[in-house]
Amino acid sequence: MKRLRWLVVGCALGMGGPPRDHAVAITIDDLPYATGGDRAPSPSESPYADSINRAIIAALVRRHVPATGFVIQLRAEQLGDTAGARILREWTEAGLDLGNHSYSHPDFNQLSVERIKDEITRGETGIGRRRFFRFPFNRTGDTRDKHDSIAAFLSQRGYHVATCTIENEDWVFNNAYIRALARGDTTTVARVRAAYLEYTKTEIAYYASLSRQVLGYEPPQVMLLHDNKLNADEIGSVLSLFEQAHYRFVTLQAAQADPAYQIPDTVVTKDGPMWEYRWARSRHIMVNGSLEPEPPAWITE
Repeated sequence: MKRLRWLVVGCALGMGGPPRDHAVAITIDDLPYATGGDRAPSPSESPYADSINRAIIAALVRRHVPATGFVIQLRAEQLGDTAGARILREWTEAGLDLGNHSYSHPDFNQLSVERIKDEITRGETGIGRRRFFRFPFNRTGDTRDKHDSIAAFLSQRGYHVATCTIENEDWVFNNAYIRALARGDTTTVARVRAAYLEYTKTEIAYYASLSRQVLGYEPPQVMLLHDNKLNADEIGSVLSLFEQAHYRFVTLQAAQADPAYQIPDTVVTKDGPMWEYRWARSRHIMVNGSLEPEPPAWITE
């Protein structure tokens, strides 16, 4: 997800309120599994996808962490109807929730309102109509008409928009990780894993601080991760980072019950910013997004 760099000028209008404990909802995008480069999976990859999902599910269940996985229906079909459906069934049988992530995960900036509506409804094919919809690339509408029309359509179908307030660019690290694994480069594999966890720790702290700057307190956070190999191997360590920072794990529904998530999302942009940046712009609060840390250059290169 391309990070947005906003400088919004205005005065702070913190919501204030009593001190709150730290809480976070874990969300996992791109089920039945996140392929490198957003490419289509093939049925031959179903054992690999199985191993990724079973590792993630096992870690979540073992730690008693509620989570919501967001499904790309076309990916499930491309993986094979039996394999894709089996993976999704394993999520629900483990007591985890599923959400709609569109049918084919396109860039909504490139689609008409009618085609976006079709992506939403076709995304329900294998999972039914769910409580939450997450926009591909977090792009909620690049024009006022598109933004408002799709928001109304989702509401009519009973959806809530799945927000996200923390991201760690795990897909960038995963690309480096799977290349190192393919080469059998164990030194780089270990280096990528260590850098990923360090960057994730930094981002958790950054977005906690940004929330307090924008809202005057830290609401329950929503962590955006992807259903990929790196997270299959490191999800336990990522959860430990939150525990070490004294976060408790809550459902997405519980997180978004906080008043912060009732702030109307009026932001029209071609990008897909985290919600703290959206709240800042909606409330005319100064935010310098260039202060957000970037992944190490050697990872992106």
